[in-house]
Amino acid sequence: MAGITGRRVVRVLAATVGGAVVAGVVGGGAARLLMSLITIAAAEESTFTLVGTLAVLMVFGVLAVPAALTATAPTVVRVGGRWVTALLTGFGVATTGFSDGAAIILAPDSRMTLIAVLVVGFGAVVAAHGQIAQYASRRLAGDATRPAAATTGPEPALA
Repeated sequence: MAGITGRRVVRVLAATVGGAVVAGVVGGGAARLLMSLITIAAAEESTFTLVGTLAVLMVFGVLAVPAALTATAPTVVRVGGRWVTALLTGFGVATTGFSDGAAIILAPDSRMTLIAVLVVGFGAVVAAHGQIAQYASRRLAGDATRPAAATTGPEPALA
């Protein structure tokens, strides 16, 4: 396997960790903000803590690993990595995000449209989560995403 060196592997793995952290902060931060807005829209007081916010950021970071790890892979594998991240994140959000469904159901009717918009926004964050991880990982990997032969210049012409 020409082109795969120890340096390239380390660089890709470092980019994976970096991409997962970026996706955790961006996706988790947006999700935490939307959680707070949904709670406020349901006419309740938002009582989110710093520890809870850090936990959300960490979970989103861990859930971004499949997408971040496949960021430098061929297209089919990259898309699969994004789907795995979206499915894992979506399942996690569905099982924990609406644990206080009674508050949403009992919210004033005048706020249901706002709550629906915020929930759709939450879905958009979940869908974009893997894309963010892959974008950040590819940017951090730099030249590590290209095979070594491609970085040496054009191939000589055949005579």
